[in-house]
Amino acid sequence: MGSLLVPAFIMCIYVYFRTSRTRAISNTVVVMIGIPMLLAIANAIARGIFYGISDNGKYFNYGTAVDTCYIVGFLYIFLSLARVIYFRGRLPRDGFIAVLAGLVNWAGCALFQYFNRDIQVSAIAMMVMVLILFLSMENPKEFFERSIQGVLNRDAFNVALLEAAGFSKNFFIVSVIFTGKTNVMSISERKELTELMRAVGRFTESYIGVPSYLFNWNTLCSIVRTPENVESYMTYVGSLKDNESKNYRLTFSVLECPKYASSADDVIKILGYVSEEYVYTQSSPNLVIDHNVVDKMVYRNSIEDIVRTAVKEKSFDVYYQPILTVEDGSFSSAEALVRLRRPKTENYISPEDFIPIAEKCGFIQEIDDIVFEKVCSFIARSNLQGYGIKMIEVNLSGNEVVDEQTHARLINKMEKYHIPPKFINFEITETSYISDDQAFKENVKLLKAHGSTFSMDDFGAGYSNLLEILKMDYALVKLDKEFVWNCLDQDKPENLRMLEYTINFLKDYGLHILAEGVETLDQAKMLIDKGVEFLQGFYYSRPIPEDEYLEFLKSQKGLFSKDNG
Repeated sequence: MGSLLVPAFIMCIYVYFRTSRTRAISNTVVVMIGIPMLLAIANAIARGIFYGISDNGKYFNYGTAVDTCYIVGFLYIFLSLARVIYFRGRLPRDGFIAVLAGLVNWAGCALFQYFNRDIQVSAIAMMVMVLILFLSMENPKEFFERSIQGVLNRDAFNVALLEAAGFSKNFFIVSVIFTGKTNVMSISERKELTELMRAVGRFTESYIGVPSYLFNWNTLCSIVRTPENVESYMTYVGSLKDNESKNYRLTFSVLECPKYASSADDVIKILGYVSEEYVYTQSSPNLVIDHNVVDKMVYRNSIEDIVRTAVKEKSFDVYYQPILTVEDGSFSSAEALVRLRRPKTENYISPEDFIPIAEKCGFIQEIDDIVFEKVCSFIARSNLQGYGIKMIEVNLSGNEVVDEQTHARLINKMEKYHIPPKFINFEITETSYISDDQAFKENVKLLKAHGSTFSMDDFGAGYSNLLEILKMDYALVKLDKEFVWNCLDQDKPENLRMLEYTINFLKDYGLHILAEGVETLDQAKMLIDKGVEFLQGFYYSRPIPEDEYLEFLKSQKGLFSKDNG
């Protein structure tokens, strides 16, 4: 019965590996998958297998233990079938058809043998399955990256990593990570990247004697055994940097195994984090992946888990930061800000930490919707108009504003809670994500037609610039706090001229101006003297939860005015 159970178990492991995102499989998964096989074998040993002779003189086996082995074998085959079908998107089309056909053939032969036990056809099914896999999936030619001569692909890397990951001896994974100057590559930039990768592939093959693997679109990896090879690789990458690529920055990285990665799965996770995220935070041309980097990855992944749960449970909090209107000294508006609490604690995760992760994972639009729903609910049940509030500012990410259905979702929520559209001002954030100007403009047009207004967030920083002002009809521009602080730096009085020019330009263009980051009375007076109309910052109030915000509105008496700051 082992001829049925063991190959079926191995096939189940193989299918799991091929359909896994990381193309790696942990020892725990192998053990879990192997439990039914071990139980069936133990049952066969305990109960015994009985043999008989058919009418045509052929031997066959029977008994409860035999039936159990067949059932477990069928279980492995059908589980493999189900996983292949469910995760078919993780396989190449030809590979999916091949594996599916092989498993169906195997299932049919096993079923035939179950009812005709004196005819052994399972060996034929296994032979056909192996042949199919070799020709369609495991043919060495399929391990080469077709677009880059001499470089192997991710599948080949996964296989080589599993072979090396016995971890009986130390080894190193050396990488060169290419980071472009822009997110979108032109034809010439893609050609340059391909040539650089070919050069690295030729070097590792010729001088180090190991192949290069395309781990990610921007990352080549090699597995080397000695520190001397690591040094040779680093020196070569340094020579490529000296030639100064026009469009790419090259970062050399090294990961020592098993010191910092004790399994193939750990290696995949660490390399993915470093090449997709961590490298963009580093200025150094050489990167040694150590416990510090691994800890940052673990922290990042823990935040992602918290974000996923918070999205599912809609458990984000909304805080409000009052905004001073200089003209009458009132706090007639506020900005709604999302907050994320760590589970089972009173501590919050900084938006600077979880917002980029939410964007990376594609959750930012859902978070925008959750926050807006909570804002509308709060406005309705608290009767903010009765406190003299005229407007609440709500952040709207670049991802959200390019969704063609955004205007409908936002309008429906305002109508659901009977919120006048003019009561909402939308702050456009992360303008770098606005890849579809037409959808953006259509959403703004329809929301403005209903009465809402728009402001540009973080002017003077990142992608919030003059071009964005020209592209869209904003009512308000919010000066970024870093920009404000630099302009008001007493050690650099010449910077004040930039603030004056900016304010005069924006006002001449017909825009209202809000300054963020006001933390002192002197800052407030200076900004008011220069013509800023709205002030926001810790000097007046930190972002506070709903109940504290209502208490703030009850207690504030309009003490701040144009005359006294």
